[in-house]
Amino acid sequence: MPLSSASNWSPSVIDLMQRLPERECVEVNGLPMSYRSMGSGTPILFMHGLLGSADSWVFQMLDLSTRHRVIAWDAPGYGQSSEIEPDLDAFAEQLRGLISALSLSSLTVVGHSMGGTLAARIAADPAPQMDRLVLSCTHPGYGEPRDTPPTEKLLDRIETLKKQGGEAYGRGRATHMVAHPVDAFLLEVAAYVAAGTAPDGLFTATRMLQFADLRPFYRKIKIPTLVLFGGKDPVVRPDLSAELKALTPNATHTTLPNVGHAPYLEDAKGYEAVLTPFIESSHNSSE
Repeated sequence: MPLSSASNWSPSVIDLMQRLPERECVEVNGLPMSYRSMGSGTPILFMHGLLGSADSWVFQMLDLSTRHRVIAWDAPGYGQSSEIEPDLDAFAEQLRGLISALSLSSLTVVGHSMGGTLAARIAADPAPQMDRLVLSCTHPGYGEPRDTPPTEKLLDRIETLKKQGGEAYGRGRATHMVAHPVDAFLLEVAAYVAAGTAPDGLFTATRMLQFADLRPFYRKIKIPTLVLFGGKDPVVRPDLSAELKALTPNATHTTLPNVGHAPYLEDAKGYEAVLTPFIESSHNSSE
């Protein structure tokens, strides 16, 4: 979302977001993919959820780029990345292509919510393009048949986004992402990021998750994996979190207390305190 259209946001939020590096674009499978990149060193690729973008990771980019190259992608249909069909494998192919285009090695991938679904898919490849995987507040997908119509909830949200506009929609949805009480500044950051969501991108990504089924893939993941849960996550249903834990018996499972579905914003320091030892360790053992 251009800062010039953000006059209703507080100066502190604008100042924070202006600290991010400019978006860059690279061609992947003939389509533009956008991302932000900051710092140098061993790379970490952050992948956002349905109401996110590369901007979701502003605190991690600023905090971790002192020791790492921090990259945050815009999923297809987000930021300046082209839309594609609502298919898990098509999304995964764009992710593989981005990693190759940026020549990322010794890579840790942090996938949040939707991003975790995509990250797990390519982590299950026979030759995964990453050394470590973090799954953050995510789930295996809904596994519905391809001829299943869009849900009423999705249609209502798209209509609301189009009628209200990004800012009003972002402010409304942000309150349903976090655990309450929440710091007013952090809530506004979450709202600012959500406000940049495009209706078509949200529709396609949600449909992709509606059809996605990661259940056959988790057992194929052989790299060290950390699975994070929000102790007060209002978005990912408890049954889906319990299923994910059962599907990843060899991973390290950690519940972050007092946070909802945006722990990277709600408690950035606590989130990074869990990530950093895992990312920087030479090996990882399961709990």
